[in-house]
Amino acid sequence: MKARISAALTMAALLTGCAKVQTQDPAPGLRAPAHWSGAAAAAAPALDRVAWWKGLGDPLLDELMARAVQGSLDLRQAQARILQARATLGTAKAARLPSVNATTEVSRSETSVNSVNGAGGGGSSANTINGAGVSGTSTLYQAGFDASWELDLFGGLRKSQQAAEDRLQASVEDLGDVTLTLLGDVASNYITLRGNQALLAIARRNAETQQETAAITEQRYRLGLTSYLDVAQAKAEAASTRADIPTLQATIQQSMHRLGILLGLEPTALEDELAPVQPLPSTHGVLSAGLPSELLARRPDLRRAERKLAAAMADIGVAKADLYPTFDLTLGLGLESTQTSHFASAASRYWSIVPGLSLPIFNRGKLKAAVANKQAVYDEQLAGFQASFHSALEDVENALANYYSELERHRDLEEAQRQDQDAVTLASERYRLGLTSFLDVLTTQQSLYSAQNSLNKSDAQMLANLVTLYKVLGGGWKAV
Repeated sequence: MKARISAALTMAALLTGCAKVQTQDPAPGLRAPAHWSGAAAAAAPALDRVAWWKGLGDPLLDELMARAVQGSLDLRQAQARILQARATLGTAKAARLPSVNATTEVSRSETSVNSVNGAGGGGSSANTINGAGVSGTSTLYQAGFDASWELDLFGGLRKSQQAAEDRLQASVEDLGDVTLTLLGDVASNYITLRGNQALLAIARRNAETQQETAAITEQRYRLGLTSYLDVAQAKAEAASTRADIPTLQATIQQSMHRLGILLGLEPTALEDELAPVQPLPSTHGVLSAGLPSELLARRPDLRRAERKLAAAMADIGVAKADLYPTFDLTLGLGLESTQTSHFASAASRYWSIVPGLSLPIFNRGKLKAAVANKQAVYDEQLAGFQASFHSALEDVENALANYYSELERHRDLEEAQRQDQDAVTLASERYRLGLTSFLDVLTTQQSLYSAQNSLNKSDAQMLANLVTLYKVLGGGWKAV
């Protein structure tokens, strides 16, 4: 028996030396530009340690962020996926260890008259009476241990465990990506809410002003100082502005509902809390873009893709290991006796060692096709990973361009609003004095209302662009 085991081990060792399962480096070199183009910000500390939203100076937003992480159902799903991947890794680790089972058995059997042990089957004369066979009844008591172990000589089990570890890490990065997306969505919807509340306030304020203008115009009409055309135009302008109010109210409700869902609540759960009007958060002093070379370390979606790529590479190793022999060893040890009184004696002991060697012969074509399939999957994921990295660079470049262009546009809108306010004041005074037509008042009021809306939308858009920038940079999600 020892000679057989030694021969099997020697053969497996020789085969191992002749065929090593190798795969390529899972970390392909990706080149990032030295700096962002355009008016990008200078390098900054690692964003994964910075809760960027706290720089906006809105305590309620900070609270919503923390509550979203605690209550989000999307995060719970991602956490469950981590547990699944961890269990899969445990299974892969266990496959590399010996399997040991304890068994106990009591069997009672009766031998046939015509069996080998009976006279009819050529049994001994002790079981024969007058030429007829005699059946025998016996009881067998057994207890022992069975152990089996597949020796991982070609690394198939090790590669399988590595693939499971990589997929576990990918699921952890997936949780980070879901968290980053969640925080970005909470911030974006909160900004939309506050921006629309500001637009609603502007619409109501302008509607009141325009209603007052319409009343003044109607009074002048009664005094014969103007035509009814001015009255009709003034009332039409006020009605047009009031028509914007219901749409804005509905949009505000939708933002509240969305925030409730993001926090894992019912849609209307946050209405009372968010209904009080608050100004938009501030955008001053929070921008930091970092360096392009840091993007791969910051963005969890890229790290997830890289881990999946590593798992695909490990799968190639598993498929290649199937091309070579598998060696397993089965051992048995226990006690066996037909009588309980002798069960624990040394004479009742038994043992067995069964080495096994399996060689693929007629299915190598199928196994080689499986290797080619895994290689193609790796190549596909490699190209996808590289494409994702390039798209990430594009996302940041676009976010930076949008942020700085909106910042420049905002300065012009501020100046436009100042000039429109002066124009409305001057036109209204000249109209009261009868020095100009109502058309000038109407035109300047419409221009001011448009400028106020544009400026408020620009405030919200700058914040939205800032949220997008930090989202594509992958920063801040670990700071919750």
